[in-house]
Amino acid sequence: MWYALTRVFPGFRALALVLSTLPFATMAAEPGDWTGVWDTQWRGGGAVMELQQDGNQVVGTYPGFRGEVEGRIDGSELAGKWSDAAGEGVFIFVMSPDQQSFMGRFGTGEWWTGVRTDKKIQETLFGKLDASSAELTLLSFLKAGNQAGEGRSDRLGVVFQLLDFSAFDDSLTPYDRIDLARLLFQIVDRLTFRVWELRPNGDLSGAEEYTVNLTQAGTNLPYSLTFRPGEPTNGTGSEPWRIVVPPEAEMREALEALLDNYDGAVPHPRKHHELASPRDTMRTFLEQWNNARNGKRELFLKTMDLSQIAAAVREDEGFLLGEYLIEVLYRIGLPLRQEIPDDPNRQAAYTHFVHPAGTIEIQPVGQEDGSFRWQFSAETMASARQLFMAMEDMPLAQVEQRRESTPFFEIRNNARSIHRDLLQEAGAGVEVWQWIALALLLVISIPLSWVFTWIVAQIFQLKKSDENHSLSAKVRFLWPLRLILIAGLGLLALRTLGLPQAVDIPLRVFIGVTLSIAGGWLAYHLVDKVSEMLDAHSHSNHRYRDEILRSLATSIAKLAVVIGAILFLAEILSIPYQGVIAGLGIGGLAVALAARSTLENLIGGITLYADKPVEVGDFCCFGDHLGVIEGIGLRSVKVRSLDQSVITVPNAEFVNLNIENLTRRDRMLLQTTIGFRYETSPDQLRWLLAEIRKLLLRHPMVTPEPARARFAGFGNHSVDIEIFAYVKTSDFNKFFGVREDIFLRLIDIVEESGTTFAFPSTVNYLAQDSGVDSERTMRIEEIMRELRHGQKLPFPEFDLQTRTELRDSLDYPPEGSVDSGGGGNAKS
Repeated sequence: MWYALTRVFPGFRALALVLSTLPFATMAAEPGDWTGVWDTQWRGGGAVMELQQDGNQVVGTYPGFRGEVEGRIDGSELAGKWSDAAGEGVFIFVMSPDQQSFMGRFGTGEWWTGVRTDKKIQETLFGKLDASSAELTLLSFLKAGNQAGEGRSDRLGVVFQLLDFSAFDDSLTPYDRIDLARLLFQIVDRLTFRVWELRPNGDLSGAEEYTVNLTQAGTNLPYSLTFRPGEPTNGTGSEPWRIVVPPEAEMREALEALLDNYDGAVPHPRKHHELASPRDTMRTFLEQWNNARNGKRELFLKTMDLSQIAAAVREDEGFLLGEYLIEVLYRIGLPLRQEIPDDPNRQAAYTHFVHPAGTIEIQPVGQEDGSFRWQFSAETMASARQLFMAMEDMPLAQVEQRRESTPFFEIRNNARSIHRDLLQEAGAGVEVWQWIALALLLVISIPLSWVFTWIVAQIFQLKKSDENHSLSAKVRFLWPLRLILIAGLGLLALRTLGLPQAVDIPLRVFIGVTLSIAGGWLAYHLVDKVSEMLDAHSHSNHRYRDEILRSLATSIAKLAVVIGAILFLAEILSIPYQGVIAGLGIGGLAVALAARSTLENLIGGITLYADKPVEVGDFCCFGDHLGVIEGIGLRSVKVRSLDQSVITVPNAEFVNLNIENLTRRDRMLLQTTIGFRYETSPDQLRWLLAEIRKLLLRHPMVTPEPARARFAGFGNHSVDIEIFAYVKTSDFNKFFGVREDIFLRLIDIVEESGTTFAFPSTVNYLAQDSGVDSERTMRIEEIMRELRHGQKLPFPEFDLQTRTELRDSLDYPPEGSVDSGGGGNAKS
């Protein structure tokens, strides 16, 4: 891609030259430091490898397979040849940027990875092998096998000196021997026994063999393991004891019988994570401790029954109790997993250690899904701290297996180094140094919280009082913020101080209650504050448009805050609210029926927001009412009627009404019917129709389409003309003014036509009645005859030229009116 860019854009070529001269451009090309010990793995095996680098040349060995490597470095890449008892080939390793691991390939593409270790190869690979007795030989073999089970097959290669392969010929390669050693280990791993119980009753001096009978937990299947003395080594004169490796066919038959209890297959390397036996639980507990220290606590916590600890503090308290238990096991001596029963069908609890201060016991515990899981019992976890205190001065049994301490034990050890009396209990099981730490916490957190809230008040300009609230900003924001800060620091301190449960749990509950109340109070008022800010920043012309959304969001947020605070409080107090929530599924129907109208109104409010038929400030007609929308809430709509009263309509009812939003009109309809006396002649009627149409076309406030005036028919007392037109306004006041102007002009037209308006009455023709004006009638009829002879009658419509000439030619407002401005020409 870079090459293509430099070809298309020559400027990139110059940029590439500049970048190549920068310091970071050459860093990747510098060779990495391969010197050291690497713990490597490949498919189905692994080996500890020691490399030595000299310039660009690297040589190394992996003694477990009598292997050697040599290669050349090119940047971060190491390529070369390997050879061992299985053969030889080429390899390529690429070091990671942090130089702590590498990825590699060998052979036909098999992977080969490694990670750097700080230990020397002798410590990592060989350890301490003791074959001075049968039980110590077996102990060394089991330790190597337990490590090899993690994929480091060369761990078994180093114990060849502990095994007697006399049943096989000399053609065995190291890989063959490792396969046989692994097969033997898989057999022994299925058995349960105490190594110290293998010690013979008598003296074995001069004995040619020593056989022990081992059994499988649960099935009691026997297996005999034979030991033979070997030739003295290192001039000590002592005879090392070796385990006799039986023929392969015999071992496979024995393994097949032992695997019947495990569905006929060797368990997966991570099968013990299912905690199906005491051995699985102990093994997982010890393996996962380091992961738990790094924050991955889930599997570690599963090994312990923490049901007696409040759910809100279960993780932190469980981790602390697990740390106490680990410290106790370090002092007892970490057990071999083969010494712990692994019968998946076992029912009775397994007791690992007994002390007056407590017992370490693993038992099956029922889970929520109906299954059982082996866990350290609740009683064991409750006594873990007392066990540690009772055994604290006991030296570690296996110093080389001791892991790095957590902050709690580091602080405690520092306090111990200052003065032993700081570890004395000073009431409620709390040690002196812990009381001092709690006091320092208060001394520091209180002024710190005051300073912090002062800074917040300055940044956000929180005033002492607010006209919109009866409570001051201190009460609404600053005080709860102080409590949250103090409680938060206290919670962090409790996770480090390791207080006894009798004090730790009440303090955690108190802190949790404080956080629940203060946090809920603060969040509740923050919702109001955010709502006010959104309202203040809304545009004036759209101020009320989304008020319903703000109202809904504010109410829902407040409800969520209250429910969240209550649930958190229930969690802290270990109230089984889950059952109550589940019960709502059954009682929800009854609640829904009881609150049906409320829910309908809530849904109606959401519908009003989504559909937006009206908004606050709109003038609308709904049902038999007219009015302006003043508010839309969760339950109802408030309307200011024409008589200035407030009508409250439930949302559910309002959305089902025929709502006419008058504010959203772009014009208003003018429609009326005018009746004329029956004495009106047809030509007079034609003249009236023409003049009215001219009026509508000429008026600037009337839309030309579909403005019309039509002879509508014969009424009981009149001949009727229907007028239909749209006025160019959405304002009622303007509309009434335009309508008034048109009606007045209509009176002038009717008067000029010589006829008069009809009215529903009986007419008695008296001498004083002028009747129809004959002179004007004749004049109008003459006009219509002229139009007819000239083929200019405007029926059914005016021609296009006339329509164009007449359009908007009237003076509006009319001449002499207040709004005319002294002139009345609409075209001017």
